[in-house]
Amino acid sequence: MLEISETACQHCEAERAQREEIDFRVKYALALISGMSLIGGILIDVFTSIGYVPVILFLISILSAGRWIIPNGIRSIIKVHLGITFLMTVAAIGAVLIGEPAEGAAVMFLFYLAEILEEKAGDRARTEIQSLMELEPPSVTVMEDGQEVYKSPDGVKIGEKIVIKPGDRIGMDGVVVKGESHVNQASITGESKPVRKVVGNQAYAGTLNQEGYLEIKVTKEAKNTLLAKIVETVKGAREKKAKTERFVSRFSHYYTPVVVLGSFLLGLGTFLLGAGIVAAVYRALTLLVISCPCAFALSIPVSMVSTIAGSAREGILVKGGEYIEATSKAKTVVFDKTGTLTEGKLRVSNICVHNQNDKTDVLRVASSLEQYSEHPIAKAIMEETENSQAKVPPADTFSSVPGKGIVGTYSSSDYAVGSRQLMEDEGVVLVNQETHSCGQGTLVYVSQDGKHIGTLVLKDILRPSAKVAIDQLKGKGIKTVILTGDNQEVAQSVSAEVGADDFKANMLPNEKVEAVKEIRRNGTVIMVGDGVNDAPALATADVGIAMGAISSDVAIETADIALMDTDLTKVPLLIERAKRTMSIVRNNVGLSISLKAVLGSLSILGLMSLWLAIALGDMGLTMLVIANAFRLTMKTKSTA
Repeated sequence: MLEISETACQHCEAERAQREEIDFRVKYALALISGMSLIGGILIDVFTSIGYVPVILFLISILSAGRWIIPNGIRSIIKVHLGITFLMTVAAIGAVLIGEPAEGAAVMFLFYLAEILEEKAGDRARTEIQSLMELEPPSVTVMEDGQEVYKSPDGVKIGEKIVIKPGDRIGMDGVVVKGESHVNQASITGESKPVRKVVGNQAYAGTLNQEGYLEIKVTKEAKNTLLAKIVETVKGAREKKAKTERFVSRFSHYYTPVVVLGSFLLGLGTFLLGAGIVAAVYRALTLLVISCPCAFALSIPVSMVSTIAGSAREGILVKGGEYIEATSKAKTVVFDKTGTLTEGKLRVSNICVHNQNDKTDVLRVASSLEQYSEHPIAKAIMEETENSQAKVPPADTFSSVPGKGIVGTYSSSDYAVGSRQLMEDEGVVLVNQETHSCGQGTLVYVSQDGKHIGTLVLKDILRPSAKVAIDQLKGKGIKTVILTGDNQEVAQSVSAEVGADDFKANMLPNEKVEAVKEIRRNGTVIMVGDGVNDAPALATADVGIAMGAISSDVAIETADIALMDTDLTKVPLLIERAKRTMSIVRNNVGLSISLKAVLGSLSILGLMSLWLAIALGDMGLTMLVIANAFRLTMKTKSTA
């Protein structure tokens, strides 16, 4: 059944692709017929005296190029919804009626070429999304009863094991249960450096296995994989228009009727001033053609889709054009601390020794007691012990003191590892109690037989990209603020280390929301967090960015923009790209309006021909707008 289903599916896809290819061939053939007829008609008209042949060729040119344009124009009259096709239909037919069939043919042919260009521009934007969809292989190898069976990803169930050989693209999300390899996750995170995968590691659909053999236990259905969510989000982003784009859409709706009325009044005024009926109609038709809003209406959506699709390839998932526009206006970027600027994992940053002991002894004593605990502090101490390759002796006895630490015996000595309160309870006098020289962080004290022998300092380590990202943001004149639930001392330390402009400590989730509201009074705010425990603050900001979304479905759902990895330098990169996008949008809109204003003025004065109006005011301008917008598909380099 599966093989039949797969074959049928492949047949449908092939049939659809074939139909699209035929459609394009027909369109190109019509464009060729129209163009050749137009050129032939002009040559015969110039070099011979055969009057009716050029007219026939011009009509063929109009009908070929107007195969879809003229019917759409007529339908728009019936529906009383005047659009661009109506303008071109009136211009072409009007030119023929006043004895200028060559001009009418030129208008229809050049407009048809502009339509094909617009369609190709849309196809290129859709291709950006299609390239993401094609990252999922058409079939996966499933291990069933020791045999390898090929299945469509849609037919694979949760819990089944898939086989990934060297060079294969992973077809489903899951956990590695056998093998070891390096996987290129650039399709998801934008980071080309391969990631080592061993048993227990998460693997993602669309990523590329390199040199090793892997068996992966499927944890999500094909429709729920991370790649599927990315594709769905990018598709949905096309529906969320920026404010500028919505304005242009509304403007275009009223623009065409106004243009028709203006052209009519121009023709009427020209006729009343003494010009002939032919000259008056010709001048009105020229203004009608010049005023076609194609390039104007196309300038924004092409730019937005190019940016959204290009960002997705680099591991930045933007949910709509409105967030690109808002990001470009950012005045302040607010960062959550734990799990965002820091790794959210405690590590031993320093070990102070007292009373003539050494670091190895202190670490050995601490780990001998902490090895039996599952507390995050215990895990950090054991990780440091592993890294230093210190031997961990078993404690003779040990007992947990809730909220304070651990006490026990080892080699006939009594030991305690924990907080200052535990030390006081055990009667231990701390060395340098008032002014501790070990540094800032979580302090874990170690005592032996009632004497303070050492202090371990644990810190939540900063991400390597944190300071770089904040430096780049400050270089762009953007203020940076840290909001954290940690105490004043820790917040101040992190703020100073990364170079943030301001920080607020001891904040509860609802207080973070109020802080973001306060900061918004000074301009557009971007909030960067993990997308889970700071979701209310992300929702309150103008733009909420969740980082590390590769490991959190919730982050993709809650944030306006999701960074698939934990590289914070993508925040200034995104702002740079957003500013560039809006700059190109403004350039395109400004260029469209300016050029049409100049050409419109010339047409009012009778200094513009129909064919030149369409060549410059529509086709030429459309080509320019599209080329300008597609610059956004190139990678943006973040600069400080």
